Amino acid sequence: MKPIGLVLGAVVVLAVPLLGTPPAHADGSFDCWFGQRQQEQGGYALDAWSCDGTGYVDFTVTVRSGAAAGTYHCGWGFPWNGTLGAHSCSITGSGAKKAS
Repeated sequence: MKPIGLVLGAVVVLAVPLLGTPPAHADGSFDCWFGQRQQEQGGYALDAWSCDGTGYVDFTVTVRSGAAAGTYHCGWGFPWNGTLGAHSCSITGSGAKKAS
C-alpha cells in the first residue's frame, strides 16, 4: 500500500467513532442561592453567592433568589469560595426556584 493510502485509511479509521459522538453539552453546572446580573456585550455578566457546583466554560447556573433569579447558560466564569462570576450568559428560564 502506498503511503497516501495508509494515511487515508488511518483517517477513516480514526474518524468513524466520532460520527456517533453526541452533541456538545455543558461542562458543568452551579446552584446558587442569590445573584445579580448586568448587561454586557454578548449577554449578561452574572455575580452569584452561596453557590455549589463545578465548571469554568460552557456551564449552566440556577439562581434561586435575588434580582437574577432564574436559569442561565454561561460561556465562561470563575467560581471561588462559594461565589461565582460568570460572563456571556443567556437566560434559559426565569423566576425563583424552589429548594430541593
